[in-house]
Amino acid sequence: MCGHVSIYYKNENKENRIHIEKIIELIDHRGPDYTGFYKCKKVEFGFKRLSIIDLDSGKQPMEKDKNVIVFNGEIYNYEDIKSKLESKGYKFNTKSDTEVLLTSYIDKGKECLNDLRGMFAFLIFDESKKTLFGARDYFGIKPLYYLEEDDFIAFSSEYKVLLEIINDVKVNKKSLQSYMSFQYVLPDETMIDKIKIVPSGSFFIIENNKLRFEKYSNFNFNITKNISTDDVRNIVIDSVKKHMIANVNIGTFLLGGIDSTIISSIASQINPNIKSFSVGFDVDGYNELDYAKTTAKKLNIENIPIIVNEQDYIKSLPKVMYHLDDPVADPSQVGIYLLSKEASKHVKVVLSGEGSDELFGGYNIYNEYNSIKGIYNMPSYVKQIINKISLKIPNIKGKNYLYRATTELNKRYIGNAKIFENYETEKLLKDYSNNYNYDKLLENIYKEASNENYDYVTTMQYVDLNTWLQGDILQKADKMSMASSIELRVPFLDKEVLDVASNIKLDQKINSGNTKILLREAFKDIIPDNIVYKKKLGFPTPIRVWLKSELGNIVKETITNANIDDTIDKPYVDKLLYEHIKDIKDNSRKIWTIFSYCLWYELFIEKKEITF
Repeated sequence: MCGHVSIYYKNENKENRIHIEKIIELIDHRGPDYTGFYKCKKVEFGFKRLSIIDLDSGKQPMEKDKNVIVFNGEIYNYEDIKSKLESKGYKFNTKSDTEVLLTSYIDKGKECLNDLRGMFAFLIFDESKKTLFGARDYFGIKPLYYLEEDDFIAFSSEYKVLLEIINDVKVNKKSLQSYMSFQYVLPDETMIDKIKIVPSGSFFIIENNKLRFEKYSNFNFNITKNISTDDVRNIVIDSVKKHMIANVNIGTFLLGGIDSTIISSIASQINPNIKSFSVGFDVDGYNELDYAKTTAKKLNIENIPIIVNEQDYIKSLPKVMYHLDDPVADPSQVGIYLLSKEASKHVKVVLSGEGSDELFGGYNIYNEYNSIKGIYNMPSYVKQIINKISLKIPNIKGKNYLYRATTELNKRYIGNAKIFENYETEKLLKDYSNNYNYDKLLENIYKEASNENYDYVTTMQYVDLNTWLQGDILQKADKMSMASSIELRVPFLDKEVLDVASNIKLDQKINSGNTKILLREAFKDIIPDNIVYKKKLGFPTPIRVWLKSELGNIVKETITNANIDDTIDKPYVDKLLYEHIKDIKDNSRKIWTIFSYCLWYELFIEKKEITF
């Protein structure tokens, strides 16, 4: 896991070159073990290395046969690829996956991407052809931002570096509007007008100063095989083994749910001395440390817990937002940040359970299909009548149920989180556009799902894989772990695991009582009984409670001070705060979304130095 700054100059004779030696220090946390550079007239690479594999000789930028690479990530099947390349006569000077990746590209060009099993964002410069090739992994685990100007195209692992070379930094209005509904910026945009993120599962080529992108991988659910518990068990175990390849100490995040428990259970069988790390909050109902402690005891592994209080949480907020780059209004990321900080004292790599819900059907919202399918599958004209009735009746029990059961999924489901409805966003934002309504922004995703004839639950998964997973889950996983120079690996997000999970049938995902049915069955004999059928709680964070105490004062002060009056209706925000404090409505997530944006704005646009 590393970080880089890469510049492709359209004008080789440009006199005012970018001083990458200076700006790369902004991402020293991504790779404090080594700093390297490569420079020629056409390209400059700056690299920060976090040494995980081949500690002595895997330094970057790495050159071979007039090709130069910078690579952030891990290739877990690199030894298999290396053996095939050696059989073709290729020689290797290191034991690193970086050299294997570079050699594979030299051998097969863009086709090498089909062989890779791992997480990656890399760039390769061909010195003889003066072309730049790059790619990002299937799921978007590793970030890769880019900025195109008249004289150059710049890339980096974090966009705070790119901000240093932009003259006029402006907020992307489309991203701001979508953020208010999704709580994150939709891929492949950012909150900065000029900066974008390379799409997941895509490669790009810069040739003759022209940048073009091409998709090499898509998420496809195609039920063509009968998947058994053995299929699931074998592929997940294999993935965990692959993800434990390293020349440094590895631990696991054990958060009390089934996903992290499965990962920790498998990892403990491979390495009985593995350490696990857990986090909870000092508020009743927001602490699953007892589950984690019990699980660790049954697995006979060490567990290192931390308990986060309100003061810990408040003090961390400016650093959390700074490391995120884009605002993400997910309250759980502070817990991951503090947990990573603790884990970095003991290990350099942690395994975590991200991605399981999207692949195996784990979110509780997926189970709504079982409760509404009786009405949802009625003829359209009947549903239309019931829908009209649901809109007219007062706010009584059952109103929301009738609305959900009679409203098409693409008109209301935007992913695992929805903060503001379109009509609420129109009240909140002074520069609102119907072109950026959440249903319009997801039109293509729903069209793709419809073309594949996905069922109700699979459509939800497809939406989440293309939005929530990348914009929220993986953003906070990468940025919060790298803030403490620790590599977070996600064994469920593996292309071989996806191949199995994409064939799972609806009744193997959900039933009337639970989710992730087949996954639970596959591992019920190796994980503690109290976890096997435990319902998903997510990562509960007590902002609802804390917004009524000191955190609430910090939030109100930040919103008041942020210079965003020309874009956000502050009286509307004041009303939300009043309703929440007086227990009229639980507006905690809406308030948190606005606060997170305001804090981001002060840090990245107003360039304030903030401490709480």
